[in-house]
Amino acid sequence: MNYKSYITDLHLNLHPGQIDELEAWFEHCERVSDFFTLAYYPYQMVELPGGFGTEREMDRDLMREQWQRILAFLERREREDGFVCFPGFEWQGTGEDGDHNVYFKTSGQIELPPRYQELVETYRGQDAIGIPHHLAYSLGNRGKNWDTHDESFSPVAEVFSHHGSSERDATSVPMERHIHMGPRVDGTSVVAGLKRGKHFGLICSGDNHEVPAMVKYGRAGVWADEYGKDAIWDALTSRRTFGFTGSRIDVWTEAEGHPLGSVFSTTSDEVELKVRAHANSKVERIELYRDGDLDDVHVVRWHAPEAGEDGTVRFKFRVEFGWGPNVRYFPEATERTWEGTLSTTGSVVSVEPVFSSFDNRHEIVDEKSVSFVAKSQKVGGTHWVRDSSMRTEGYVFEIQAPLDGTVTMEVCGERFVWPVEKILAGSFLEAFEDEAKELIRGTAGIEEYYRSDAWYHNAYKVKVYQGFASDLYEVEDSFAVRPGAEEASWFVKVVQADGQTAWASPIWISRA
Repeated sequence: MNYKSYITDLHLNLHPGQIDELEAWFEHCERVSDFFTLAYYPYQMVELPGGFGTEREMDRDLMREQWQRILAFLERREREDGFVCFPGFEWQGTGEDGDHNVYFKTSGQIELPPRYQELVETYRGQDAIGIPHHLAYSLGNRGKNWDTHDESFSPVAEVFSHHGSSERDATSVPMERHIHMGPRVDGTSVVAGLKRGKHFGLICSGDNHEVPAMVKYGRAGVWADEYGKDAIWDALTSRRTFGFTGSRIDVWTEAEGHPLGSVFSTTSDEVELKVRAHANSKVERIELYRDGDLDDVHVVRWHAPEAGEDGTVRFKFRVEFGWGPNVRYFPEATERTWEGTLSTTGSVVSVEPVFSSFDNRHEIVDEKSVSFVAKSQKVGGTHWVRDSSMRTEGYVFEIQAPLDGTVTMEVCGERFVWPVEKILAGSFLEAFEDEAKELIRGTAGIEEYYRSDAWYHNAYKVKVYQGFASDLYEVEDSFAVRPGAEEASWFVKVVQADGQTAWASPIWISRA
């Protein structure tokens, strides 16, 4: 069967105080996702004696009122727009079993029992699933409890989100953003579940409670036989899923005709596990894991781009907008709108937004040009050094052009012409230094300085990332695995040269 990939953010938490943002969230996701899921957040902060604040379940009457409003809205917009929707809510219980997002295929009612086993029984027989997230926090403190896990109710697990990676403790992708929830441990992790023989697929998703489907906090993908509620739900419950940490990376695996998420036995002494990845930049390596332990690595070697028979090369490169004046000295410089066009002597194949806000738009005007609007922002604090307070915006452009062709960008009154060979050779910057010099001159009266810090550190910048030819981001590979009498799980990680990572759901194989 030929499956197609569809992506979304499977962890959009809409709080009670954000209910009026529902329509904006939905319409934003229509632009950047293939289907819509919502995990309503029925919890609120309360103030205890001494000014201490903590979280508890919200007022039940208000919860039911808002939930009915959500269900009615999604049912109407799905009918009118043809955009597949799955309503849901976050369940936390006593914290002893780990947090789960409960989703309904069509609709259902919110119940908040204290333990996971009661949650499973509450929705038994219904089209409902519960996806565990930020698994690797400690047991009893909102980390995943594999003792109580139910495979039929929780067919997939969230390996990466705004919290970081729950794959295992010893991994290159950190889990350090929410220090109040403590450091991660191994016993509750994704790998711990696999070592215990549990069957579940893998996804990534946001959990940032602010901007739906924000690129840098991960998204989920499914492989479905068509676009529709039934087909996508079948992909979720059949574990035909994958997840990625940044821009889009589609990854597919199969063995003896069985797709990712499958459990099967074979009479073969050796099985070919096929991998197919479509990334957003150069794939550096493909890692194969047996029961969570690294078993093999294949390196994708770089080579100089070569033009095809038609004299052109197809390549992807990313453009990022932002930086700018230090808000400690220029408090009004909290955002900048980047409006412009990109054109090429070749043709535009595709455009993927790399966004951190609601304000990213683009349109492919014709075969050779794209118009775009993006807004970079600085939020919180008085300086943008910290990751949480500077948000850049950008796009991944896919171009087909001759090696001696050019790409032209006109943005914010400036015009840049970049040879294709320059883009393919390495990254570079375009800094708006003249603008920054005028700012410094008008504010501090500085005309000259012995080095560039004064104006360069306060200049808006455009970063052009190195471009790579298509055979470095569209990769097919295979591994030879030897099944044993005991069932083993095999999953693949695709790692780009820039560190962006994708996980494919495992395939479980035993020898008959």
